[in-house]
Amino acid sequence: MRNRSNQAPKTTTILVAAVLTIFAALVFFTSLVPATLLGFAAATLAVYAAIVAFVLMLLGVFIKGL
Repeated sequence: MRNRSNQAPKTTTILVAAVLTIFAALVFFTSLVPATLLGFAAATLAVYAAIVAFVLMLLGVFIKGL
């Protein structure tokens, strides 16, 4: 039998990505988050959060144990 080159991400990886995605959605689609957080524009942080969530899930597929 051949070894698989990909697998499902761990539960922790999925939860972290979900929290980052929810933060990004709150910033983009509601006015619940202030315009600036820690001196940075919330929209900029939301874009970074969405990118990190995507990369984290992608790495979770290809890196065993992530």
